[in-house]
Amino acid sequence: MLFPRLRLWPRQQLARILRGMPSCCALCGQEGQHVICGGCSKHYFASRPQRCVQCANPLPRSGGVGLLQCGNCLKQSRAFDATIVVCDYAAPVDQLIQALKFRSQLALAPVFAKMLRDAVLLQAAGKKAELPDILMAVPLSAQRLQQRGFNQAHEIAKPLARLIGIPLRRDLLLRQRDTLPQSMGLDLEQRRRNLRQAFAMAPAASAKIDGRHIGVVDDVMTTGETLHALAKTLRRHGARRITNFVFARTP
Repeated sequence: MLFPRLRLWPRQQLARILRGMPSCCALCGQEGQHVICGGCSKHYFASRPQRCVQCANPLPRSGGVGLLQCGNCLKQSRAFDATIVVCDYAAPVDQLIQALKFRSQLALAPVFAKMLRDAVLLQAAGKKAELPDILMAVPLSAQRLQQRGFNQAHEIAKPLARLIGIPLRRDLLLRQRDTLPQSMGLDLEQRRRNLRQAFAMAPAASAKIDGRHIGVVDDVMTTGETLHALAKTLRRHGARRITNFVFARTP
């Protein structure tokens, strides 16, 4: 296995990380003070390609100077306004996300949040960037939450809210039903049908978002259909602007 430490992170290792003691890099295994060492951070996370401001898909290198949106966003309207991401969803980063999502390695969530904070600051450098009024995580259905025991998007959103000083709300939207994973090879129309009426406004939540800029946190953005469906619900209830904060983007 290329990255054996992602398969099983012993409790002793997690305890050492939380106490600030020397630990091993989650990617290369090198001992140090950080969950991801400086070398891996530079190698896998330092690249900042030009991205579509709306969906964060990488823009073409040739002839892409000055472009703001990708072809997909120009052809089809999106209910959200902007997306900020840390990196592409590709090896070995995908294993980090799977370790958080499917193997309960919750110590990775604050690491993702710090990288997202840095991406926000980088995007805001040299220009007036409007931060959201409220932050929320993409909700899980009650069934999925019971199975997993936690919402990985919310685990990232909690430290991110503290780092950028924005209140985090859990009482804005509900996921009414479980849906198929959007990564299961569904085409565009199947993805949209899969998400139809998936989200609903929580009781008395409309007044909390009317006229506000809402930030939506998720771990991975694949085609953007989940975030589009969620944003449509927010729009119907008066959200003025919607910005996605996503750790990894599938190119």
